[in-house]
Amino acid sequence: MRKKICILSIDGGGIRGIIPAKILVRLEELLQEYSQNPQARLSDYFDLIAGTSTGSILTALYLCPSDEGQPSAKYTAKEALDLYLQEGPKLFERSWTTKMIDYFGLTHPLYKANHLESLLTTHLGDLKLSDLLKPCLIPSYDIESGKAVFFNQMTARKNASRNFLVKDAVRASTAAPTFFPVKHVLNSVTHLSHTFIDGGLVANNPTLCAYVEACKLKDYSKTNDIMILSLGTGAVDKTYTYDQAKKWGKIGWIVPLIHIYGSVGSQTVDHQLQMLYRQHHVPIQYLRIEPNLTDFEVNHDMDDASVKNILALEYVGEQMIEAYDEQLKSFARQLQLNQSMR
Repeated sequence: MRKKICILSIDGGGIRGIIPAKILVRLEELLQEYSQNPQARLSDYFDLIAGTSTGSILTALYLCPSDEGQPSAKYTAKEALDLYLQEGPKLFERSWTTKMIDYFGLTHPLYKANHLESLLTTHLGDLKLSDLLKPCLIPSYDIESGKAVFFNQMTARKNASRNFLVKDAVRASTAAPTFFPVKHVLNSVTHLSHTFIDGGLVANNPTLCAYVEACKLKDYSKTNDIMILSLGTGAVDKTYTYDQAKKWGKIGWIVPLIHIYGSVGSQTVDHQLQMLYRQHHVPIQYLRIEPNLTDFEVNHDMDDASVKNILALEYVGEQMIEAYDEQLKSFARQLQLNQSMR
């Protein structure tokens, strides 16, 4: 039996990224316990980390090398979570323009990107995709070319024109329309202009994209050779009646369409992968954790970074850790066993 390719995939969802961040703190603790190595990091066990929007922030932090240039991660899972807890409220501070002139954000983004970009610069500096510890997959969409873009460490190492700064890739994937401004990047190699928007429009749940990418690693192409931990940021059972929807026009459909698009896309990816792993008789190699937020007293809005809601999101993460205790332990043991294989 040969060593498996291990994937970690993290959905988009704004401040709700606290939920997967919390779960991954527990996973890292388990890996440290099972390996008897207090310095063990997530990047030691996963061969590919994919993250969309808020998931791209976590991806970059987990794969950021230490300052000493050693093959070890600079940030622990706990430090990544703390970043959300401490800086989240600042990321979603309303600008003066939207507070006083355009309260509903009809003509301007609700939030400025200054603090987010400053935060990314502080923690990622001028790190390039090629410098990341392991392969990554960060989706975005270029409105100038009209194409989906997948920021990828492997491609960056082969093609200088695709070797973007990590902070720019993350900012591109988090440029959620109406929430944050678009991200403009001038490619220093091709001199082409790119204008990026949120990766959630491409793949809010990037797990299937990551699965396809993993098939390129070491020419692995069998489902049996690939292990996946896929983490959502919370589903919401939001439904609409005929009477509500029958007279909706363009304005009426805007908010429901955004919710339906993200929710259905994530559900479809999960269903496809469940069927795939069952068909190959290895369902234990695919673990998806996504809480139903309607079961909790939490605001599911991706930009509610109030102290009350942050505490509520932490609680959701804790409940998921408790509910999936055995599955997380089993997955951690599989990761540890896989790591010990040569």
